[in-house]
Amino acid sequence: MTRPPMSRATLLKIHRWVGLALALLLCVQGLTGTLLVFREEIDRLAHPELVVASAPSRVPMQQLVETVRAAAPEATLQRVRFDADDGAAVFVMQGADNRPYLVAVDPWRGEILRQGGLAAWPMEFLFRIHDELLAGRTGEIIVSIEGVMLAFLVIAGFIIWWPGRRRLKSGFRVITGQGADRALRTVHRALGASIAIVLLMSGVTGALLIHRAALQSWLPMVPRPKFSVATQAGVPLTSIDTLYARARREHGSLPLRELRFSGVDGQVIAFYFQDETSLRPNATRQYFYNAYDGTELGRYEPAALPALNTAYDWLYTIHTGRAARLPGRTLVLAGGMSLIFFVSSGVWLWLSARRQRRARRAKAAVLARVGPAR
Repeated sequence: MTRPPMSRATLLKIHRWVGLALALLLCVQGLTGTLLVFREEIDRLAHPELVVASAPSRVPMQQLVETVRAAAPEATLQRVRFDADDGAAVFVMQGADNRPYLVAVDPWRGEILRQGGLAAWPMEFLFRIHDELLAGRTGEIIVSIEGVMLAFLVIAGFIIWWPGRRRLKSGFRVITGQGADRALRTVHRALGASIAIVLLMSGVTGALLIHRAALQSWLPMVPRPKFSVATQAGVPLTSIDTLYARARREHGSLPLRELRFSGVDGQVIAFYFQDETSLRPNATRQYFYNAYDGTELGRYEPAALPALNTAYDWLYTIHTGRAARLPGRTLVLAGGMSLIFFVSSGVWLWLSARRQRRARRAKAAVLARVGPAR
């Protein structure tokens, strides 16, 4: 005997209680995600010293690295981000307390412009909250669950809202003049239907990004390269500039977007070059080198990857809205702001319904005590 389909009333209750249970987390993700859409622009406004003037030549990368390591000797260098020609190079490090430590350097003059932990970098602080709730892998898992539940809320809300094709226009009607609750409820429904696809995209892509490593173990994907080189005591490392010149000579003079270091001594160096042949704006060709002997360990080139890798690499670009450039980022901004509204309006409507139920029970209790009117 088949079970009857779930009624809209039951689905509405589940939708409501899931939303209330996740209210705080949804607000945090909506607020941080909204601000992070224009992270680079906000960073430049908040820290104008990060905008630099060009000079006849750049300081050698090896010198920049040595300057930063001397300024933060207890921290381990993980990567260096290179923005536009007028942007500082940002060195991302891990402090002795295992907390992030960032140093911004003028790549044209070698001067340290800003350094410190997350307190000195508000947008990095917001990113860490959005990405992992400042709780490492545990935080990432919580955020991924929130992403799945957000997708459920969107799908359930759309089913509850669906008025049918013939009455589709009525589903976007906002009713006024019948009290604040009625107006707020119809705005909640109409806006939810309008922005549903953006919120669904945010929840699904966010969860998939967090679990990429686990999923690629059983999907037909090429894993991102990870190389390990044993420490060789007393053996000097090849200059970063020498490796950089070799990488450009062998793979083309593409813009350098990032450097990554791994190993106790930073003996594995990866060069991330902008892939100008890809439609994805943040696509990079990645080349890995043994810094002891200068040999290439491997590479990660988008053009040579399976289709599923390409699709997965697009997820971050879609999640941030950069796939559609400014219009896409604006949509993601609207999605984050709407999430804050949905939580606020949902809590308001729930509290209002509770007050009304208490008022009805109180009135019924009074009537029960005094008896029916004669």
